[in-house]
Amino acid sequence: MGLKTKQDTSRKLGAFAIWAIGVGLVISGESFGWNIGWGITGPKLFFIPVALTAIMYYALIQGLIELACVYPEAEGPHTYVKNAFGKPLGNFIALAILFEFLFATPAVASSLGEYIGFLNDDLESVNWVATLFIGLFCIVNLFDLSISILFTIALTLLAIVELMIYESSVLTAFKVSNFVDNQFGEYSFDAIIRAMPFAIWLLLAIEGISLMTKNIKRDNFRKHLTRGYNAAYFTLIILAISVLLLAGGGIAWTTETWSVISQDNHPMPASLALILSKDNAIVQIFTFIGLFGLIASLQGVALAATTQFEFFLNFKGLKPKAKRALASCLVFIISTFAIWGSHTSFLIELSVFGAVCMYFGVSVALLKTRKSKDQEGLEGLSSDPVLNFKHSDFKSSKSSFFAILAASVSLFCIASLSYLQPIAFASFLGLGVIYIGVMYLRKSKKAS
Repeated sequence: MGLKTKQDTSRKLGAFAIWAIGVGLVISGESFGWNIGWGITGPKLFFIPVALTAIMYYALIQGLIELACVYPEAEGPHTYVKNAFGKPLGNFIALAILFEFLFATPAVASSLGEYIGFLNDDLESVNWVATLFIGLFCIVNLFDLSISILFTIALTLLAIVELMIYESSVLTAFKVSNFVDNQFGEYSFDAIIRAMPFAIWLLLAIEGISLMTKNIKRDNFRKHLTRGYNAAYFTLIILAISVLLLAGGGIAWTTETWSVISQDNHPMPASLALILSKDNAIVQIFTFIGLFGLIASLQGVALAATTQFEFFLNFKGLKPKAKRALASCLVFIISTFAIWGSHTSFLIELSVFGAVCMYFGVSVALLKTRKSKDQEGLEGLSSDPVLNFKHSDFKSSKSSFFAILAASVSLFCIASLSYLQPIAFASFLGLGVIYIGVMYLRKSKKAS
């Protein structure tokens, strides 16, 4: 009885908290990354991959809402795949989730380092600052989850204030002609394909909400989840489109200004500096507040990476606290190597590759489990009568349509990324095969 009470008191996430977590996980995508996509397509053509991304994520979210309602005790999206296709493929998707959050962590940290470097006029110390912040959040994530959630909510609200400051400041210099007359970038299908990862980065990690399903309020569970997920999605879409439009029309484009914006990891303060001058108080205030959005995302993705690493540290005799500490150390070590040894664009592509593999797996799993006649033995179901949802509670035609749509776009992205980054594809596939092989050997050893 005592354990049940402890669990119930920890489940406090309502629609507002879900919204804040979803936005907080993703909002760094508005701070950087899109400009790398601009460097490929230019501001106008970039809206094509952004539109494809928006369609995929809306369809994916509708599927994740249904799956979370039917399997509210699931550990994460990999559980849905396990239910549909068995443990090996479920664990393969768990590896994809780890890939996503593990490489998103150093990418966000690198941009955070550049924001601080821009503020202090010292870009030489970027990697040291990024490493320091990852170390800090690996320590923070050792503590109770509720502390991390409250921290994320506060930082998310500050990050939205920051974006409002940016948009209102850029609006004063906005000209439609700046956007329309921009001729930089490549106008080709190949350019659209190469820019897709950086469009996906605008919404990547919103599905991290699914890792916290167990912490959502049980009363009106479906309403809280649906409202929180959808509110986070539409908030992020509005913020992303407004940032892309205003940044594209707020700058008088020359070869020099294009070079600055399309290459830096701090495009927002850099663009404000071009419009208002770097010493302007608004630019300094914006850059300072902008740190909170990056910090919110870094804390969230580092927590998700740590939590996902714990799933793989299933060693006999390893206590929960020791498992969390080991997972945090591994996130710190791998992230540090990534910061010092790779480019942000490549880290984004690695993270996106893991994400779209998971999206495809989850979408196909939804189609499979909807057809399953016997769902009683599936993992993640709840004995709580308040949470006794079934797939039949959701409209079949709508659910199947969104699942097919999300699966189709994500499969297109997987094929594109495999072509663009064969090393990343081979690494991910190789790690998956090795992990499944080790699992098989362990199982064979236990059987004998």
